[in-house]
Amino acid sequence: MLDYSAFMLFGGLAILAGGILSVVGGGLNLSIFMDSPKAQPLIQSLGRTGARLFYVVLGVVFILAGGFMTFRGIQLFQQG
Repeated sequence: MLDYSAFMLFGGLAILAGGILSVVGGGLNLSIFMDSPKAQPLIQSLGRTGARLFYVVLGVVFILAGGFMTFRGIQLFQQG
C-alpha cells in the first residue's frame, strides 16, 4: 500500500517534471504545445507570445508546487 509520504514524494516529482516540461515547451516555442487543438483558444485570446508566457508562468508554479510536495514527502519519509 502506498503511504502518504510516498504519494507526496512521487506525486511531487511528477508535478515537478510537468512544470519543467511546461517551462521548456513555452520557452522554446515547441510545436507540441503551440499546435495542439486545446491550445488554440489560449493562443487566439492571448496571442502566441502571451500563450508562451502563460506556459512558462504555469510551469514555474508547477515547479514550486512540485518542489514543495517533494520536500514535504522527504520530510515525512524521514520521520517514519
